[in-house]
Amino acid sequence: MSNATATEDWLRLDNAAKIYPATRHDAAPAVFRVSVTLRQPVRARTLQDALGAVMERVPYYRVHLRRGFFWYYLQRHTEPVRLAPLPAAPVVTPIMLHRRGEQLLHVYAHGATVAADFSHVLTDGYGAMRFLGSLIVDYLRRLGEPVEPGALLMRPEEPVPDAEFEDAFQEHYRHGVPGAPDLEPAYHLPGVPLMNRYRTVTAQMPVDVTLQTARRYGATLTEYLVAAYMNAIKAAFDEQAAGLLKPRHRIIRIEVPVNMRRIHPSQTMRNFSLFVSPEIDLGLGEWSFERIVRRVHHQMNIQLDPAELSRQISRNVGGERSSFVRVVPRAAKDLYLSHLRRTIGDRSYSGVVSNLGRFILPDGLEPYVESAGVVLGPNAAYKTGCAVISYANNLSITIGSVIEDRTVEREFFRKVAADGVDILVSESDS
Repeated sequence: MSNATATEDWLRLDNAAKIYPATRHDAAPAVFRVSVTLRQPVRARTLQDALGAVMERVPYYRVHLRRGFFWYYLQRHTEPVRLAPLPAAPVVTPIMLHRRGEQLLHVYAHGATVAADFSHVLTDGYGAMRFLGSLIVDYLRRLGEPVEPGALLMRPEEPVPDAEFEDAFQEHYRHGVPGAPDLEPAYHLPGVPLMNRYRTVTAQMPVDVTLQTARRYGATLTEYLVAAYMNAIKAAFDEQAAGLLKPRHRIIRIEVPVNMRRIHPSQTMRNFSLFVSPEIDLGLGEWSFERIVRRVHHQMNIQLDPAELSRQISRNVGGERSSFVRVVPRAAKDLYLSHLRRTIGDRSYSGVVSNLGRFILPDGLEPYVESAGVVLGPNAAYKTGCAVISYANNLSITIGSVIEDRTVEREFFRKVAADGVDILVSESDS
């Protein structure tokens, strides 16, 4: 694997992936899980056969991380990805980038559930869904079910397009575009750490009712959920402000990933996501929920303008292409990228809401597939994170937390329920 084909044994990291090895930390491993629950228990041997076939179709995922003198890179892995029993804990498997030969993709099954844990070095939520969707369809076909992958999913027998290897950030970089400005530091939740544990609370709710609720506020589903999450963090801020230890910062800013393939069509199966950053300043008076929704709606619409998003590409890719940066040894780059993550990443956001949208499967699979799920890995800076995915009429929302305080989860789901949405909540603590 070279930079753009399946014929060689190595692959450069894409622009978004470069920061993760340099800033790796066991408390924030940059790992996420996507899962599908079927309507019948999984047959492990058949699923392993499907996994072996699909992994041949996605050679850019059968890799491990290596250190070069100037950059990290991905090397073809000699060992296949093996299906493993899905453990009850942890809810997302640690993928240790510093461990030699570590697989960057883990696939599990238990009962009727199939789950895949990805390092963000490999891909984003879209790539993960397309991989898992292709695996599910091939598995069902091997069981003799009359299903087809459709246009969005992959057949194991087809050739691997070079376009799937693309670093789309490089392709859409435009010289001369001003970079994105730095952001003021944002409010971070306080709280007693859970001591090497990660709690997740998941709620299932109907898509149609939740969407109607969002429309009542004049918002999209994502805007409504971001506003509810922001409102929940505001509740934590208010509790802290009423105590002795006053908050240092008053801006609540949420990191909201954007699938850039919707703006710049691309077949890449690697990372191609940027962020919008809606915020409220709690120094600007009272913030009713309606006011928060309006602010989120207008800010997201402005920031989703392709010209605004191109500023992030300009900043990120422009820095990578600097002649000075190219000749700096990797160890020095690690220090610089760690600084960037703290200054334009961790300190700039109060939390994250990642809405993957509808899980990628062809129409008509409801008789075989019950639901989909997504979980973000723990983040020591934000403390909590919210992940959203849907399938058919089921919306799954999971909030993960590394602190004992439950204000964010409680206030988020309380607000959604108060707006008339029936929710079914479950909890996992690992």
